[in-house]
Amino acid sequence: MIHLSPDGGAMSPPSPARPALPHPFSGPMLLTLQIAARRARLDELEAEMIVACEAAALSGRPQTSAASDRERWNRTTWHRYLAAAMRLEATYGPRMRRLHQEIGQLERLKTLLTTF
Repeated sequence: MIHLSPDGGAMSPPSPARPALPHPFSGPMLLTLQIAARRARLDELEAEMIVACEAAALSGRPQTSAASDRERWNRTTWHRYLAAAMRLEATYGPRMRRLHQEIGQLERLKTLLTTF
């Protein structure tokens, strides 16, 4: 079969259509990136809350190595830590729960996309 160009000349036949390659940041890859970003933000919030709780527990004492100090904390120090955690829950809790929920939704969506 001869194909004609718009000016009436002969053209080579069209090449068979190649399947389009997916964009590298579409579908599961994009979801993976979004999940990673939310997990990183969740880690940041958890770290901020822990630092604030430790600061309250140590009540102004200079923090050298809070993790190793925890083994030597007394009951009063732990009570201050837990009291700070309860106070800070109103600040950090809603954002952390929302991130957990979004991560779960994105993971379920990613699973659905990979099964098809």
